[in-house]
Amino acid sequence: MTPTKLLSFFFLGCLLILNTSMNANNGSTAYIYPISNITIDGNLDDWPAEIQHNGMTYVHYGNGIDGPEDALAFWRGGYDAESRHLYIAVTMVDNDYVKTPDNSHFSSHDFQVLYLDPMHSALGSGVIAYEIDEHHRKIVEQEGLGFYPQVKGASFDQVELAIAEKDNQITYEWKISIPGPLRVGRVIGFDYAVFDKDTDEEHVMITWGPTKGNKFMNSDLIGDIVLSDTNNFGGRVQGVLEWEGKVGENWPKTVKFSNTEKPDTFFDVSVDSVGQYDLKLPAGTYSVTVPPSWQMNRWFDIDVVKESSKISNISVLDNERYTVDAIKVSKIPKPSLVPQKGILHSAFTTETAQQVNHFIETYSAHYNIPAVSLAIIQDGTLVYHHSYGVENTVSKKPLRDEAVFEAASITKLVFAYLMNRLVQRGEFDLDKPLHETLPFPELEEYPEYKLMTGRHVLTHVSGLPNWGAEMINKPGTTYGYSGEGFEYLKKVLAGSVSDELPQIIQSYLDKEVLNPLGMTNTYFMCNDKLLNLKVAGHFDGIPNVFDCPDWPGMAFSMHTEAKDFVPFALALLNREGLTENQAKKMFTLYTLEDKEDWINGYKAGYGLGVALRDSPFGLVFGHGGNNGDFRCMFEMYDELKTGYIVFTNANTAGPLLFDLKNFLVEGKEQ
Repeated sequence: MTPTKLLSFFFLGCLLILNTSMNANNGSTAYIYPISNITIDGNLDDWPAEIQHNGMTYVHYGNGIDGPEDALAFWRGGYDAESRHLYIAVTMVDNDYVKTPDNSHFSSHDFQVLYLDPMHSALGSGVIAYEIDEHHRKIVEQEGLGFYPQVKGASFDQVELAIAEKDNQITYEWKISIPGPLRVGRVIGFDYAVFDKDTDEEHVMITWGPTKGNKFMNSDLIGDIVLSDTNNFGGRVQGVLEWEGKVGENWPKTVKFSNTEKPDTFFDVSVDSVGQYDLKLPAGTYSVTVPPSWQMNRWFDIDVVKESSKISNISVLDNERYTVDAIKVSKIPKPSLVPQKGILHSAFTTETAQQVNHFIETYSAHYNIPAVSLAIIQDGTLVYHHSYGVENTVSKKPLRDEAVFEAASITKLVFAYLMNRLVQRGEFDLDKPLHETLPFPELEEYPEYKLMTGRHVLTHVSGLPNWGAEMINKPGTTYGYSGEGFEYLKKVLAGSVSDELPQIIQSYLDKEVLNPLGMTNTYFMCNDKLLNLKVAGHFDGIPNVFDCPDWPGMAFSMHTEAKDFVPFALALLNREGLTENQAKKMFTLYTLEDKEDWINGYKAGYGLGVALRDSPFGLVFGHGGNNGDFRCMFEMYDELKTGYIVFTNANTAGPLLFDLKNFLVEGKEQ
């Protein structure tokens, strides 16, 4: 087929999609039909001419498509029920096809990714992402997503592939073994991506289904293919959501249709801006539900929206149209467990422990938080420690007491304590410009960066953004929370960015923090113990890729659990390891946060690396952390000698972290 004919087929394919597509996990579904006698050789002459062509039109990232002969791609598919094979053919027009036989890095060359979820389980079964080109092949994040059995067990032994190149046309022809019978009506999770790298360094990744994130993360981010035959066309279903009670700003994301007899046949149809949906379903009987959605207003204020009325099952016949009764949805009332007076103003008893458990378990259920590690300090003593939930919502493994969480930005506080100890011994000068020890080459275009000192970094007036190599303010003038600054300070302390940096920083941590305080279950970079103990982070209840840091990041990489962190909390409370003079400097409020971040009008900001705020009960010190799929908080009420340490593995844990201080100490907000 010539490139000109290919363009014609592409636009025809787009028209076919408009006529036959339906919504699914990410809004894209295609019907595929039986085919036979296909030879995997990159020549598609043996494919039936009438098979639907599905265009890849969504730009995932990059510079966009540069003209009609740059990264113009579509796919077609079929299946052989007898041999249990899925066939996919992808054809692309590309006038600048880049190959790098000696460089496997994904950004150096053109490649394609086929995303597959054969099990298509409503409970989540994982996505196998086959990334491939002529010279390189891998399964994306196979180790990081190994908690999904089908991802862990996947290999290229299940795949036969041919790649052909002629003129400006590149063809990828796939034959994939699929477990289980390939029956009519079976749904298989599927998507496809093409990465186009040009010699002028321009690049783009285009996909078939909408791009809502990294598609290998979970099956909600890919589309579906439905195995059909020539006599099975399905029925069209439409409906609408209606608010009950207080009207929300955002509709739930999806409505789920689940075949009552076939567990792997379900569809998540996207809801539009006015609550309407329309989809095509294979014949069968379906239950209709609205999965809960967590809608974030601010980090500590999340609305949970779900259905408030049940809809009867619907029976769908081929070539028929159905209108589903309106589904009522509402915001679920938030937990109301905060007493007028915090529970830690009385002696901690068995009844107090039960109250704490009820609070954590209620919030965890409401906000979809898989696991919580909690420690409570009262009158300068650990009075309670408990582990709640599961480490991973797929494996359902109960949370071990020794299991560790990403501590995110609480890492900064530990590093700040280390730096204060060095400063008091005269081993580091907080007022010496950092560039004099180690320049930051990417900042050379900003002359003012040479004013930046360690004091500026610890008090969050470095002039750097949270992340990124640019100056947004003159150092020392304006508050601006910055992880980038802490990473620069780390490099200055190490004296270089050489391969020795991890060992240098780890030796400082061991000497100044971990060994003196007996913190034996706290880690800053990957090792065998961390690999065994780390829990999975979650986004909306779905496990994230398992990540283990190769280098210590002093803004984010600490991994620990509540009980092992207690010695550090008590060391700060008792100013242990600090001279009286240095402790006073560390706990002096130098920089105020923006007023909108103050709690009930009380001032909040930073000392030398420690977060400080006023409260009805005096000074509160500590730090919070947010790595997205991990959220955590540590706070101590200095005068009460009372506080809490809490680690979670969920992006939706903000309300628990925020309300816990009121439940334990401050009481119901007036």
